[in-house]
Amino acid sequence: MKKKLDKRKVQGAETKKKLYEIAERMFTEHDFATVNVEDITDEAGITKGAFYVHFESKDALIALLIRDYVARADTDYKAFLEKLPIDMPASEVLLTLIEKIANVLMDTIGYEKMKKVYQMLLDGVVDTEAVKGYGRELYTLFHGILERGIQNREFKNTLPVERLAQHFVMAIRGVSYEWCVRYPDFDLKAQATEHCLLLLHGICSHENNRPNISNLY
Repeated sequence: MKKKLDKRKVQGAETKKKLYEIAERMFTEHDFATVNVEDITDEAGITKGAFYVHFESKDALIALLIRDYVARADTDYKAFLEKLPIDMPASEVLLTLIEKIANVLMDTIGYEKMKKVYQMLLDGVVDTEAVKGYGRELYTLFHGILERGIQNREFKNTLPVERLAQHFVMAIRGVSYEWCVRYPDFDLKAQATEHCLLLLHGICSHENNRPNISNLY
């Protein structure tokens, strides 16, 4: 009996993984709204009933895909920061992180996927807390950099660190949205860097700590 239960458990995990991977591919190739549960189950060769054993709904599956993708991206950002020189000024770390995020958005995620994510955020039909929530790891990363800059007297403590971190994330999110609106006539990396520099000019303690915005032009 135990062997049968174990076998059933393994088969269930394999089916769930298969559905997840098929949905991930389909949602990459098509709009979320145009892919339905039946499309996924037909591709997987299972019944719709079997789908609902593993996922409450299509929206729940989409939310899981987004959550996992965001978690992987934030883990990559954290690993990237850990490789930077420990004595690098906080302002340079922030600029480097912003550039890294822009590169990931452009080269790994891409315009089409970002457009779909923003569409879901605006529609509000899927749980996108993993993207927009203040508990996201990305806020923690910005928080840590800004806190270090304040402790080193590189930055002024003009706002609570939590609020400063939110402003930096809002900046990259706003520039990313503008990229989606103006694509392809919009340089995401240059504009994200410029916005970061503008924020840095507002919080740097001394004139000589301020990165030179004119270097962008």
